[in-house]
Amino acid sequence: MADDPKPLKLWLRRARTIRDDPGMLEGIGFGAASLLGVLALWWFLTRGEGDQRILSNYTLPSVPETLGSFKSLWFDRELSLSAVTSLARVLGGFLVSAAIAVPLGVIAGSYLRLNAFLRPLSLFGRNVPIAALIPLTLMWFGIGEVQKVMFIVLASVAFVLFDTTNAVQAVPDRFLDTAYTLGVHATPKKGARIAAYFAVAYGLIAAVGWFLLSGDSTRTLGAELASKECWLRFAGGCAAGFALWFPIEGQQALRKVILPLALPEIVNSLRLIFGLAFGYIMLAEVINAPRGLGSLIITSQRQGPREHVYLCLIIISVLAWGIDQVIRVAQRYFFPYLKHGDS
Repeated sequence: MADDPKPLKLWLRRARTIRDDPGMLEGIGFGAASLLGVLALWWFLTRGEGDQRILSNYTLPSVPETLGSFKSLWFDRELSLSAVTSLARVLGGFLVSAAIAVPLGVIAGSYLRLNAFLRPLSLFGRNVPIAALIPLTLMWFGIGEVQKVMFIVLASVAFVLFDTTNAVQAVPDRFLDTAYTLGVHATPKKGARIAAYFAVAYGLIAAVGWFLLSGDSTRTLGAELASKECWLRFAGGCAAGFALWFPIEGQQALRKVILPLALPEIVNSLRLIFGLAFGYIMLAEVINAPRGLGSLIITSQRQGPREHVYLCLIIISVLAWGIDQVIRVAQRYFFPYLKHGDS
């Protein structure tokens, strides 16, 4: 009887197998080894003092120097407030882009003539240099909080639209054919009723959200609600919300077949694009940002201490990773029948 293969040989055989799942503990181990490898390289490049170091303190501070500066970053420079401010800007901008691009992508993926109409705009939005949006948003929205949130919106909306359209088009036609065989039809009255709820929500976001972001301390909420501009924004938001959701809610084929089948892929795409949007925070906060992680990085690069640059980059990565894990857990809860990748 032949001897069983040794554990190491068996593991090496599995490691060479294409798409062999390493398992949870093994995956965590490889991830930890990657981080430890980066820290070891960092330590090696910055070990010693003065001329003994491979890289000078000006170029790359050592691990102890970087971690030792965390106290001043937290207390003296109000890291927690900056982190919350940046997170609010990214979440606000990304949710607005999703509120626009997801329903529009569902419609475009279902009605291919609309997709042909929007394709050049989507292509332009995905290929324009992100830094070029800074002067545009400054001209359109000023230098306040509105500009920073709208920068995130413009930077991510084309990607959300493109991925949502592709997710809808990936739904096999056989599901739609089966739905028509079972008698799905247009439901304009019910669709209008549901779309009206979305319209009110969009209107409130447009009216109240703009007021909160404007930061005008001389104007109260009551005065804002009594102004003509507020009601015009509310009406515009209502019109946009109804126009985006009535074509979906007014058709059973879209509401009950296409959207539910495409939703898991749409959510997964939003998870990945959110990480991309979080990476834009430094550009969003490059001008007139008294608080924010991007502002801290820029100030630290110009005035020091440079250790704070690396700490802020680590914190941005940790925050983005944490939100990514929250969305991943939600995916597993709402879509337990799907396999979710680790990318």
